[in-house]
Amino acid sequence: MDDPKNRPSVVLFDLGNVLFRDPWETLLLTEGEGLADRLGLDRDEVDTVGRRLWRRFSVVEAEEGEYWEELGRELGRKVPPSLVEELEDRLLVANPAAAELLAAASDAGARPVGIASNNTSFWYAKQAERLSLHQWLDPRLVFLSHELGVTKGARGRGLLEAAAERVHPPSTLLIEDRAGNLRRARGLGFRTAAYAFEGAAPSEGRPVADARELLRRLSA
Repeated sequence: MDDPKNRPSVVLFDLGNVLFRDPWETLLLTEGEGLADRLGLDRDEVDTVGRRLWRRFSVVEAEEGEYWEELGRELGRKVPPSLVEELEDRLLVANPAAAELLAAASDAGARPVGIASNNTSFWYAKQAERLSLHQWLDPRLVFLSHELGVTKGARGRGLLEAAAERVHPPSTLLIEDRAGNLRRARGLGFRTAAYAFEGAAPSEGRPVADARELLRRLSA
């Protein structure tokens, strides 16, 4: 986290692998449990198709059924709705520390909290419900790729640029798990914290926070 002694006035969270498991990777590619292995599909092919559909569906409003129908068409295998429901119930889990992190960021409502996330309309709705995000978020600080039509990695004006127009980046902390997004945010003047719910966050020679350290700094 940049300059931890200077308290940020706004906190923006990424969602995937920060407050919640990444949806498509988890559902499709979890070893032994994800859709690829459950249906006996080639993992590399599922990965390729999954990435392509993520890029398509994360920048438009869409119904979840459309996603699974399109995935089935591209893989040449119908995806049973009952399997999707089973996988979502078992695999799509929230970060156990999410409520504590959101509460610490909010500081009993004294500090605005937002979201900056590449996400689909249907998975965001489920994550928001599971995390009770309505309790924590300032609706003016919700930056979602499917609403804006651009991602964090878009050429030119992307999601982070849109966020920078709404907040004061030098006093705003972005909590994020992907190196490219962290670099881009810092280039826009944001303060950043590299943090991952699962796996290792990118260090890039900078401090990486675990949940305990992040809670300590948010509560300072």
